[in-house]
Amino acid sequence: MGNQNISSTLELIMQSGNPYSRSNQVGHITASGLVIKDNKVLLIFHPHIKSWFQPGGHIDEGESPFEAAIREVYEETGFRCLLDSSGLDPLDIDIHEIPANPQKGEDAHLHIDLLYRLKLIGEEKSPEDIAFDWFSFEQVQSARIRRALVKLGS
Repeated sequence: MGNQNISSTLELIMQSGNPYSRSNQVGHITASGLVIKDNKVLLIFHPHIKSWFQPGGHIDEGESPFEAAIREVYEETGFRCLLDSSGLDPLDIDIHEIPANPQKGEDAHLHIDLLYRLKLIGEEKSPEDIAFDWFSFEQVQSARIRRALVKLGS
């Protein structure tokens, strides 16, 4: 979104209804997880956007954003995680436009995504059929993830 102001965007979304609800067509708050293992970052291939991203998604009713990040990582990859000792503050906040998805009946809208550093504690078979892989820090092309890695000193 470039120079979009987080405060004004969040205010617009909050005035449009529940800021966590997927039905808020102006936009909504989402959560994602940054998982690092052996100096590699876990990324998923997003089938609609056709690009590699950190696992994440919508916040379910009754969930906190970091709980949603943990759940989304598990659902999309099968990896069990906990919130890293860095605490409840997100590592990064990003505003991005999501293109319309006629298959889901969704117009273009905004996501304010909260990125949390998560600690890997186990793995199982993923409940979803989403491609994922581990990328070295040098292979990561996302400016957002690179920015987060710099914050972590990686």
